[in-house]
Amino acid sequence: MKRSAWIALIFIWLAFAGSAVISRSTFDRLPHLEDEFAYLYQARVFAHGDVYAPVYRPVRAYWQPFLVNLGDERVGKYTPGWPLVLAIGVLFEQPWIITAWLGMLTVAVVYRLGRDVFNPETGAVAALLTAASPGALLLSGTLMGHTATLFFVTLFFWAMWRLEHGTHRLAWSVTAGASLGMVILTRPLSAVGIVAPFVVYSVARVLWDALQHSVQTGWQTLKPLMVLGLLAVAISLLWPAFNYTVAAKTDESFPSFLTRFVENEPDTNLYWYIWKYDLIGFGEGHGRVQGGHTPELGWKHAKQDLACAAHDLFGWAEPAQETVDLTRNQCAETGRGYSWLLIPLGLLMGMPRKWTWLFAAVPVTLVGAYVAYWIGGRLYSARYYSEAITAVALVSAYGLTALVALIVRGYKRLGGPSPFGFTPAWLLYAALIGVTLYSLVVYTPARLKPLDGYGNINQDQIDDFNALREQPDKPVLLLVWGEHHWRDVGAFMALTDPFLDSDIVLARDPDAAYLDDILARWPDREHIFLIDGEFTHTPPEQDTDGD
Repeated sequence: MKRSAWIALIFIWLAFAGSAVISRSTFDRLPHLEDEFAYLYQARVFAHGDVYAPVYRPVRAYWQPFLVNLGDERVGKYTPGWPLVLAIGVLFEQPWIITAWLGMLTVAVVYRLGRDVFNPETGAVAALLTAASPGALLLSGTLMGHTATLFFVTLFFWAMWRLEHGTHRLAWSVTAGASLGMVILTRPLSAVGIVAPFVVYSVARVLWDALQHSVQTGWQTLKPLMVLGLLAVAISLLWPAFNYTVAAKTDESFPSFLTRFVENEPDTNLYWYIWKYDLIGFGEGHGRVQGGHTPELGWKHAKQDLACAAHDLFGWAEPAQETVDLTRNQCAETGRGYSWLLIPLGLLMGMPRKWTWLFAAVPVTLVGAYVAYWIGGRLYSARYYSEAITAVALVSAYGLTALVALIVRGYKRLGGPSPFGFTPAWLLYAALIGVTLYSLVVYTPARLKPLDGYGNINQDQIDDFNALREQPDKPVLLLVWGEHHWRDVGAFMALTDPFLDSDIVLARDPDAAYLDDILARWPDREHIFLIDGEFTHTPPEQDTDGD
């Protein structure tokens, strides 16, 4: 193996270790956002070999956020791509390991991509930037789908490069098509922003080859791109097929449903069963504000998210000045962020290389796509832009390595020290290692600290509960009685299987109206009650205080 490959291997395992530590220490390997609950629920349904789970009654007793009830069928509202992948981890009873695994694979692929497009040094630096990115590490410690999307996006980039420059074009077109299909199936709007520069570039390639060479040459360029497109479309059809399975009328054909799905009919999209205003675009009905979403609001969100990205992309930012207000969906409240510093240098050094500009176009079109969405996302970093992390890392890495190469050549011409001696070029690499260590040791822990136990969901609550179990080997029903917020018992909600056959089953009685029905359903389980925030074995009606 080349020296750069050994170095990249260290960064690959750094990404896995970072994800493993963060998923345990910060997030307790539990879902915290409503999105994560819905993803995990649907992944468990898929792992069970089903498309949907039953709706158990009373409905409020077994409610979970972002789930859709359709008659007797219950599903998560999101597209099925990420739950399908997460289901692999569910089968092994370790969902967290999927994001950790995909995070390390992303670092591996970005190294190979940087090596192929630029040089091995660029690949290794891009691998370091990606592995140590606070935004990437944060997301890989959660159960969100962004890490999976970033992996498939990066694999798509690499397959597109090999499709243009390598052999086995059919195999690489299949890889690119499958990767793009999974991006669409996981985060459709991100797919639009990611693929836009490549559509323009591919059309230009076909036309150039046809006009400058021959129609036959243009056709040879087009054929693998057609395979790519057809496969991507075929995989993306799993989204409307999933919706059709659970949401279509019994007498409606799939082609009819697909037509209405393409036309954005509300009853074909599970997103809209929760929030009717959760629409892409501008005007009345798009978003929560009166009059609807506007381009001005979209640009305001973009500026806020870009400021967050300037901190969280590589962690090159001033120390935090004040506490993060999580209730306002804020990013780290710090001074200026400098994660963008190497981008202009990368564009300058890579100006003659068309793929430099192709990578640089990705974050631009991705930001542009999300201007049309009514809300930003900064609590879990600038997550709507996270799919561009590797593209920005590649441009930034090339800026540094090209500058190093320029300095080394200059020293050789002047008769100075060899590249392995003490030169300003090596000082640049030392500076990169220094700011990376600062990011890992100072910035990232401070960035993650406010998220520790976010939403009152943590492992301590589960440990306290398990300590009260009188028969640890016997399954238990936890019944929450009286008024409460669902987050107060979110940790137990995360442990409850969609088919209610898990070791711990959570049932809620916020109206104090279902107690007898719930207890009658679970006569063979140990019963523990949560009343006014206290665990007890005494049912509410037997409370000696008469509450």
